Amino acid sequence: MRPSPPPAARGRDGRGGGNVRLNYRAVVALLAACLALTSLSTLALHRRLHRHHHDVAAGRAGAGGRMDAGRPRSVARTAGNRRGDVRGQSSRINADIASSNHGGMNRGTGRGNIKSSEGLSACLLVNDENPRLPEWLAYHFHLLPLRSLIVAVDPASRSSPLPILERWREVMGLDYKVWEEKEYLPKFDGHGRIRHGACDRGDPKADCLWSHRKRQRYFVKKCMADFHLRNKTWVLLTDVDEYITFNRVQDDDPAMPLEYAPPGIPTLMDWKRIEYKLYNATTKEPFMDVSVEGTISGLPEAGWKGYKNGDRKKTSSLRTEEDYFRGAHGVVHGNVVEDKYGAYFLRDDWAFRDAAQMAKAPGGVPTLKDAHVNGTKLHATIYGDRWKKDGEPVEIETNWREPPEGADMRTLYGGHLVNSADRQLTFYVERERGLWPPSLSSEQLLDIRKRLPSIGEGGQPSIQDVLESEMRRFGDYATETIGPCLSMPRLLYGSREEKDDRRLAQLAPEGFAAKDFVTLRYRWHAAKEAHANKFQKAIVDVSRLKMDQFRGEAENIHVPLKYYCRKDPPRYSASPFRVNHYLDSFEAYSYRNDARADKRQCKECYDEKGKDAAAAMDEDIAPWLKSFVGSVGREKAKQLLAGAGEFAPLR
Repeated sequence: MRPSPPPAARGRDGRGGGNVRLNYRAVVALLAACLALTSLSTLALHRRLHRHHHDVAAGRAGAGGRMDAGRPRSVARTAGNRRGDVRGQSSRINADIASSNHGGMNRGTGRGNIKSSEGLSACLLVNDENPRLPEWLAYHFHLLPLRSLIVAVDPASRSSPLPILERWREVMGLDYKVWEEKEYLPKFDGHGRIRHGACDRGDPKADCLWSHRKRQRYFVKKCMADFHLRNKTWVLLTDVDEYITFNRVQDDDPAMPLEYAPPGIPTLMDWKRIEYKLYNATTKEPFMDVSVEGTISGLPEAGWKGYKNGDRKKTSSLRTEEDYFRGAHGVVHGNVVEDKYGAYFLRDDWAFRDAAQMAKAPGGVPTLKDAHVNGTKLHATIYGDRWKKDGEPVEIETNWREPPEGADMRTLYGGHLVNSADRQLTFYVERERGLWPPSLSSEQLLDIRKRLPSIGEGGQPSIQDVLESEMRRFGDYATETIGPCLSMPRLLYGSREEKDDRRLAQLAPEGFAAKDFVTLRYRWHAAKEAHANKFQKAIVDVSRLKMDQFRGEAENIHVPLKYYCRKDPPRYSASPFRVNHYLDSFEAYSYRNDARADKRQCKECYDEKGKDAAAAMDEDIAPWLKSFVGSVGREKAKQLLAGAGEFAPLR
């Protein structure tokens, strides 16, 4: 949970106005520019109208003959070299996209049926996802609620999502865009030339997985930037096989993470996990040898086994379970781990980051005590200042809503020098827990989880409802603690099904087959916080970030923003939301034509994943379909969900 950007610069009167001087020449130049823009706009309008009449005459008006004379559309054509079948498949799909975009599918203005302030948004990169796309759209339209969507179609995809997206625009007013590669993927970056178009997996020089990840990283950044410019707020960054949901408290939840070391246990800060794959000398079976290296603190003044506070300490092999991410001694932040010499608390370095502490203020620097943050101001009582009385309350304007220049500090514990926003004044903050940026405690996060609604409740509260409710509850404190990037743990649902599953039939409303919906059909999942769940996904409030945060490529799809999103998965029990990740049937798993197609055709690999995702069962998410059908009506739901679960052969 990261801080939001500072408010806009204000003028001398404190209201953003400042002092204004009128300049005659500037006014004349401004009027001339306005006239020129008006002329250009008129010319552009005539050109668009001309294209409109030409397209209607040519029979390219799209569904129902409707045309949109708005701004020019994005036409998704793949670029780059293609070989064999891929060339023909991509050409057919791109022709579909090009002709359909004339029908007003790529609604680039954010206007129309849905106001920019309504609902939430999502970025989606798809590749042969049509059998699961209707379910994903219906679920997130109902639960998020999804109202704005940007879709990038992988150039290797053999199918187009456009008919499905257009149906949702026609029936529900979904505002969406479809992008071609050139709209988000540069030709070059600091690492060299970037491949465009479908990657030929038969070419030994082609690194298709690298190309796929490049496409992901640039797409999510550009997509967030687009929503930022359209005044959107929260943007979901998941795939079609992933569903955000409420992470309500359950009996089988892992233990809550500790915030501080228990008495007598030293802390490892700025720690990293070290893993080696070894083999048992007798059985020859492989196993992971895990240790941790970090900066140790919390030792007695005399030190311990030759170590002093501030030394780097590497543990010996840790005592872990087979899955070293799980259990009371899982090697994750907030846990206590043990080696043969002792125990160590693993601090959450993302939330707590210390600079070098000072025991007292340097000469001539005043001390701040009882410091706390409200908005952009640091409130404290001051001591040792030549102009103020000891104990006098002070209010100091700071720039703490942005990461410090050249620093990676997270939470200030005191023992530090701080500057005022104009860098004219320096203060020493007394050594006590400070609040830059503040973070919600484990207890507060657990309380949020206890307040979460269940899916299928009357009136169905949405993800947006919960976010807004909790932000109102915490007031100004929320802008520093809830977002702008919320990292969410994933929970992998496997392929296990019950042979005689009468319960499955009961989960679907009348007229719908439960087996067509992955969220109903698969209910067995991996153990919570197990390694099989892999990395986190994120939802980002783009309205609280500056535009320059969206330049370049993302750190990766799991960490879309380097500073604001945590690098390691959040602890399951301290997360209000989670993402259900569905392995699905082997038919669905092997359906995509993506960069990992060779692995996706491996039935043994699929079965192995399925074994890891059969530890427990729940139906938390399943009631959404009945709730959705009840909200939109049976006939409309059937229209919107047409084709769900139907895996037609692709060439």
